[in-house]
Amino acid sequence: MNIPGHHDRARVALPARLWSWLGVGALVAVVSVAVVYGVTVEPSLLPESQESFGQPPYHAVDARAALADGKARAAASGKMLMVTFGANWCPDCVTLHRNLFANETRSYAEKHFELVEIDVGDGKKSAAVQRDLGIAVTAIPLAVFYAPTGELIGDTFAGELKPSRHFSSREIRDFLREVVDYHRIVSPDQRQ
Repeated sequence: MNIPGHHDRARVALPARLWSWLGVGALVAVVSVAVVYGVTVEPSLLPESQESFGQPPYHAVDARAALADGKARAAASGKMLMVTFGANWCPDCVTLHRNLFANETRSYAEKHFELVEIDVGDGKKSAAVQRDLGIAVTAIPLAVFYAPTGELIGDTFAGELKPSRHFSSREIRDFLREVVDYHRIVSPDQRQ
């Protein structure tokens, strides 16, 4: 005997019963795995030089000392200073880092910039650097550019680098060229 709608009710009831059978512990386990998976760095996103060592791109450094060192290097070399704020759990930040150090972009970046990367995961040290620079990081990745003399050139507060996981290293290199040649910040996907 075939009862209309019986199979549909059984199909809906089965998942509900499954969760009640498994209990809250299973739900907690599933959510925990999802959270851990969501905040770890995908190994394919790590820069080539760090994949073999397993070291994430944003690591614990004294942010103030790194900034002071970067400013001194920029003044001595006559290069611009590029300060990026990011975190290892941020796919856009990891991809931006990977693209900055890809062969296609690295030589250009090293020729024109002193690079400093600040991990926003270290809230106190990151906040101190933000106060020193007179900025507030509200979204990552964030890049702030300074002339060798210390004057602010521009920043990506409007989210120009936010979709970095969609940009190629060539697009990041061209983005940097805009900063160097014209002292303007233009999102890689808005360049002509």
